[in-house]
Amino acid sequence: MSIRTLIYGTIAIDTLITPGGRANSVLGGSGPYAALAARLLTDSAAMVGVVGDDFPQEFTRALEVRGVGMQHVNRAAGKTFAWTGEYEEDMNNRRSVSTVEGVQETWQMQLPPELQQCELAVACNVTPRLQLQLVRQCSGALFTMADFMESWIIRERAYVDDLLGRVDLALMNDSEARCFAATDDSLEAGHRLLEAGPRYAIVKHGSAGATLFHRTADGGTRLFRCPAWPLIHPEDPTGAGDSFMGALAGYLTGRLNGGSPAWEDMKRGMAIATVVAAAVCEKFGTVSLFALTRHELARRLAEFREMTAWE
Repeated sequence: MSIRTLIYGTIAIDTLITPGGRANSVLGGSGPYAALAARLLTDSAAMVGVVGDDFPQEFTRALEVRGVGMQHVNRAAGKTFAWTGEYEEDMNNRRSVSTVEGVQETWQMQLPPELQQCELAVACNVTPRLQLQLVRQCSGALFTMADFMESWIIRERAYVDDLLGRVDLALMNDSEARCFAATDDSLEAGHRLLEAGPRYAIVKHGSAGATLFHRTADGGTRLFRCPAWPLIHPEDPTGAGDSFMGALAGYLTGRLNGGSPAWEDMKRGMAIATVVAAAVCEKFGTVSLFALTRHELARRLAEFREMTAWE
């Protein structure tokens, strides 16, 4: 079966510290979070990337059991990308305790032809130089998506600008979008993102939800504001943004319409992504994603629909 959704991001060994506890040496990285979320919505999702010879085989097997294609993830001599993060009482704030780039630092992406013709290419949170490698090589993709990080916007702005001119959908949180647009207004920042090239932009507002921006064929802009799923006691927000992106990608894969998904599908995909991202925060690491079934996702979506419906 050909790959429909191709996901590139870090594949990591994480140590996570929150006010509620700690998880040592668990599966992490933007790639696995996005891929596991995508597999809830599509039957064909694969990762591309690199791990070191210290990457546990049980992590690989667990991803494969959940249907994530791992045959194009390279294993190289050396250390796997590793990240230790610590969250404050307000878990919107975190600091990186340590980062080990490992084999990812020198790995060069060379996609085989079958991956270059994927339908939807997802450039998760890695450096924009690496994201550009994916986007350039996936010349046959109908739709491309990229996530961004404030430090790269500041340090590698030329690459960020180049990437924005090549993707169909850009995702940033509030602070990233405001940093990019040099404004204090998130709404203005969303409009500036569209001016930079993509047809769609999503600005995520944390517990206040997210806003979808669309540049229409006549030069206008359409907006959709999706509220957040109410989380009372989040345990660990790591990977929520990556899972949001993956779930949206998985849903859109079957609704690309030649590369121009319907506006209602974009809105529906955002609602699904919101519910999946919230579920990730309920447990440490990827535990919630491994536990979340399509049946449970459907139940939560019905509940979310009831929360947000009005006449």
